[in-house]
Amino acid sequence: TIMTTIAVLAAATFLGGTAHAAELIVNGGFEDLDTYSAPGSHGSYAYPEGSVAGWTFYGAGLINGTTATPWFGYAAPQGFSGTQYGFVQGQGWLVQGFTADASGDLQLSWLEGSRPDIFGGGYKGDQSYEVWLGTTLLGTFSTPSGQDFILRTLTGPSVTAGSSYNLIFHGLSASDNTAFLDNVSASISPTGSVPEPATWAMMIAGFGLVGAAMRRRTLATA
Repeated sequence: TIMTTIAVLAAATFLGGTAHAAELIVNGGFEDLDTYSAPGSHGSYAYPEGSVAGWTFYGAGLINGTTATPWFGYAAPQGFSGTQYGFVQGQGWLVQGFTADASGDLQLSWLEGSRPDIFGGGYKGDQSYEVWLGTTLLGTFSTPSGQDFILRTLTGPSVTAGSSYNLIFHGLSASDNTAFLDNVSASISPTGSVPEPATWAMMIAGFGLVGAAMRRRTLATA
């Protein structure tokens, strides 16, 4: 019983000292700006060049996935969230700046899909793109035409509390090939965390109970 109590307290100490999952990305699902009213609107899709609704767009934009568009005809790729998602076309850029709220390892995730072959040739969704944190390349990814949305994850470099960073998606195609992006998320997993005050209080109280139990056992066997 005593060893079980110690194990539980140790687990609580670990969990209490490392839990951290504050979302750093604004409008990661691209739902905060309707394509029909966005700058650069073409109805079911838009090219809102410049800084709009959390993102900065250069050769990139928004798509409504619930109605027919030139991007996918009448059959949108499956697996996106909500009604809209972003895209990086050709050598376009999607950028968002954020300030780290803790020091630790950056945890990134997003959904990735692509255009189907609706014009013939089978290449419109064959896009490659890079993910950068400032001037640090985190990875390069490719989308074959007609790819349904899949989950991508990255553990990025260490970041410092209070410092500002740019998260960048950069297309690499010389043509108008396009990758779709949705549910972009970033949080920080702190390194070298210490237990929070509430956790320390629980530890002290718990070890006090363990000490009392050990004294009772000693007296009972004396």
